Amino acid sequence: MTLPQRLALFCTLLPALGIGLAFWLNGQAFPEQFCVPWLDGCTTITATGIYYPSAYILRGSLICTAMFCLVWWYCARVWLDSSRMHPLKGWMWFLIVTSMMGSLLLVASIAVLGEHMLPSSEHRFLWRFHTITAGLFFLLTSICQILMTFYMWRLREPLEISHKQILVKVLLAAGQLGSLLAFWILPETGMEHGKVEAICEWWLATFCCAYFVTAWYDWADFNLTHPATYPANHLASQNAFGQEREA
Repeated sequence: MTLPQRLALFCTLLPALGIGLAFWLNGQAFPEQFCVPWLDGCTTITATGIYYPSAYILRGSLICTAMFCLVWWYCARVWLDSSRMHPLKGWMWFLIVTSMMGSLLLVASIAVLGEHMLPSSEHRFLWRFHTITAGLFFLLTSICQILMTFYMWRLREPLEISHKQILVKVLLAAGQLGSLLAFWILPETGMEHGKVEAICEWWLATFCCAYFVTAWYDWADFNLTHPATYPANHLASQNAFGQEREA
């Protein structure tokens, strides 16, 4: 298993375990509030990280996740650039930088969580800061992953991405787009805004986390070396593909 592959696993497993453990601890402390948030929107991810010790677990896991995500996006840039036939264009560089900014916003959003934010009426600035930075993280990360999927779809042949691999990415990107649209549309139908927001948040977080691990298959032969190393048959197929395009 290569280092980028381990990174892809960490970006998915670490937040899943951190949020899951924090949610379980809250369920032990408040058993009457235990529920399935993906279906009924009874709580938010933020709410799982307010009370201690859950706050320590959620903050630690998500801040570490944000740092791993920064490196993940860097690996994605190097991997795409190493195709050697399609140098990254300006908009793709902008996408990578924007996604990294989103990861830093996650750090800022999670760093303020804790019981010191209670009661919320006396700490409106902290709550507003957390809400804005968390919302921007989800929005930027989802948009970047959706655009990344589109870019990889166009390069699936030179990058030797199988149909199943790209299909998984497309489904996750579609789930993120659907969650973003539902966040804006469903409240207009009369549904309670807070409940819709919570449900969309849980599904959006799930799709975002799952997307990172899809790189595990893509990066089976990818190492962070300079220049990037690929098998000989991979480079040969790229050169042949390039010659066909020139012809």
